[in-house]
Amino acid sequence: MSDMLSAIPATTSVAQAYDEVPYESNPFAQTHPSRLFVVGTLFGLRPTPVARCRVLELGAASGGNLLPAAEALPESEFVGIDLSVQQVADGQNMIDSLGLKNLTLKAASILDVDDSYGKFDYIICHGVYSWVPSNVQQKILEICATRMNPNGIAYISYNTFPGWHMRGMIRDMMMYHSSRFNTPKLRIQQARALLDFLAQSVKGDNQNAYATLLKQELETLRHQADYYLYHEHLEEHNEPIYFHQFAGQAHEKGLKYLGEARVGTMVTGNFGPEIEKTLKMLATDQIQAEQYMDFLRNRMFRESLLVSNQLNPNWAVQPDCLRILHVASAAKPAQEPVNVTSDENVSYRSASGMSMATNRPLLKSAMRILQQAYPATVPFDELRKQARAALGNAAADPKAVAEDTQILAVGLLNCYMGSDLIELHGAPIEFVRTPGEKPVASPLARLQAPKGSISSRRHEIVRLSDLDRHLIPLLDGTHDRAALADKLTDVAKSGALNIQKDGVPLYDPKDIRQAIGSVIDQALLNVGRMAILTA
Repeated sequence: MSDMLSAIPATTSVAQAYDEVPYESNPFAQTHPSRLFVVGTLFGLRPTPVARCRVLELGAASGGNLLPAAEALPESEFVGIDLSVQQVADGQNMIDSLGLKNLTLKAASILDVDDSYGKFDYIICHGVYSWVPSNVQQKILEICATRMNPNGIAYISYNTFPGWHMRGMIRDMMMYHSSRFNTPKLRIQQARALLDFLAQSVKGDNQNAYATLLKQELETLRHQADYYLYHEHLEEHNEPIYFHQFAGQAHEKGLKYLGEARVGTMVTGNFGPEIEKTLKMLATDQIQAEQYMDFLRNRMFRESLLVSNQLNPNWAVQPDCLRILHVASAAKPAQEPVNVTSDENVSYRSASGMSMATNRPLLKSAMRILQQAYPATVPFDELRKQARAALGNAAADPKAVAEDTQILAVGLLNCYMGSDLIELHGAPIEFVRTPGEKPVASPLARLQAPKGSISSRRHEIVRLSDLDRHLIPLLDGTHDRAALADKLTDVAKSGALNIQKDGVPLYDPKDIRQAIGSVIDQALLNVGRMAILTA
């Protein structure tokens, strides 16, 4: 923290701050044990299978990141701790409502974690490390070093330099201005007022480099939620660090850098051949390569994975390791139809705009299967079999199978490392895509739906329409489509749900029932794509 701010006293304790301004507790897909398993597997390790593992989260809030994982993995055990008594109580209410027996939330300090907690296969610490004092940071690393099983993997996210230099400067400004106010609400209001003032001061200035950078940061911050602004920028502690310093701190505790939760950020080839060549000359090891890439990207946030220093990751990924993984992809071909049997080059594009092209029939066939299965996963070997069968010339002998495995694994791995077109998972994402006669949504989704968003089996947040918000709680296996339409009609008659036709609100019960009946099938199909149905 700058000298200008070092004398500003903390007006609110950490626990009180999170009680007064609760941090929205959501799932973070990149922290799921399934994703951590993938990174360990790619880099030559043998992490614990996800179906039966033990997971600890430090700073679990109300359990939003653990609840969906615990529900989907009933034979695994999850433990979360958080300093906020209120948030832990809120999470415990959810646990009790769902009847989960494999998730424990504790109102406790990270400093209190000891041998009584036992050992864990995966440790998650998201959004904590940069926001706590040095002694707690050291304790986090100590927990990872002493509370992990031999093949364990720890996830720690933190703010990094050089990217945080500009953002840190804006934080200093907000801290200075808001420090004279003594309630979180007032501090947030005043911080936003200062952002508006700064934005106005550089409006129209496109010549000054400082103004350009300032405008970019201000535009990002002005759209953030109050809880994010408060806990990210107005907390007493927010200490970014260079990556090489973080790796050094981990090493001192007996930990070794494994990689990033988002593996694609580790690939030097993504910068182009000339930059890749120079990086290889500059960096003598993976730590140095990562640090130089941070310089090139002006990186401000990392999600690093650590393992015991007794393990030796191999960053030269062997494609054959994909055979134990599960694959998903939402990528679509740039043009339809696609002739998968030809050697015609076809380009595929992800929702973010990233693309890749291939002329290999086997890979094109696999991409079609993944597109049809999404948002579900397909086991790699099953994907290979289906892709070859779809080409009409099934590979039966071991040599042909080995060739297909190599072709598909290399193609998928290139997509995974170089873009977001392919997802790899350590465990299947299991749900029912086509709603049954009496559809059933996961208990967690039914409980969350009235608030407007749910956690999917993909460990992602899904924002709901008003119709979804009222429909999903009804999907308990006791209502067929007619009964669902009747229930929703009652909701609409009470005024809680607005039903329209051609943009005109409907008020007559018969018209409402008819309108709902005409869309209920499509509404259920939409729910099926949310990855929350179990029947």
